[in-house]
Amino acid sequence: MASTRPSKAARSSRSARPSSRSAGGHADADLLIVRRHQDHPDTRRRLSSVETTVLAGARVCPGQDLVDLSQASALTPAALGAVVPGGSVTTLTPTAPALHRIRPTPENGHTWGSVWDLTERPLPLPDASVDAVIGRSVLAPLSHPRRMLIDIARVLKPGGRLSVHEILLGQRRPVALDGLSAHEMAQAERVLTAVRPAAHAFTVPHAVGNARLAGLTHIEYTEETVTVPLIGVTAADDALHARGPAGESAYQAIGRVLGASFGRQYAEAWRSTARRRPIILETPTAYLTMVKPDTTG
Repeated sequence: MASTRPSKAARSSRSARPSSRSAGGHADADLLIVRRHQDHPDTRRRLSSVETTVLAGARVCPGQDLVDLSQASALTPAALGAVVPGGSVTTLTPTAPALHRIRPTPENGHTWGSVWDLTERPLPLPDASVDAVIGRSVLAPLSHPRRMLIDIARVLKPGGRLSVHEILLGQRRPVALDGLSAHEMAQAERVLTAVRPAAHAFTVPHAVGNARLAGLTHIEYTEETVTVPLIGVTAADDALHARGPAGESAYQAIGRVLGASFGRQYAEAWRSTARRRPIILETPTAYLTMVKPDTTG
């Protein structure tokens, strides 16, 4: 992999970025570390279906300059393999002061996304400087995704493309649980919706509307449902008690709102189902691509 030290070009782009919404007036403007990668990854591997689809949507080719907005730069190795030699992939990482300031809440559930929700802070990149922006779970975690889309449009070159894979976590649910009626399942779903309102508010039509308002065109999307089986009681318990973005598990949230007795009943329904068969979790996902208009012609 490329060095994790910021390159000279990256540092200069951060300090001299042109933007109509410049954060230069803020003493704590540098909330993101910019790293520009230009080397082949150390290992070659088969691309996942998500990597293949996102890169195809961005129409990535050698020599291009890309930005990967995924948490943990998840698409960077695959993107580097497609753009080098001659190209680059820029990644952004929250600084220690940014992470210290961020307090994940139910309304703003992901630390990465909340970097942009603190205030209207632009991406620390020059206008019209990249050929494509790619990412996984870029828009869905944000309370205000239009702000991100506007800034993505700013940094794209005319004719540049955005290609993202969004996991609609707010719509993930078990197919059925033993011992719970449809009404009880709906009660639990309402609790989880209230705990993660930003995630539940995000839909593909919501993203498409915001993209149009941001000035992006040629918007295309495909949706699919990923089905994951939880096999065994341990896997079911782990999923039910996994701490969410605000530090509270689904089990804790349901018990807090609907009472400890219902919480125990809900947990036992997971265990009872897992003893008899795998619990099927369905999570809708979406691939979205869009283009910054080329008005130079």
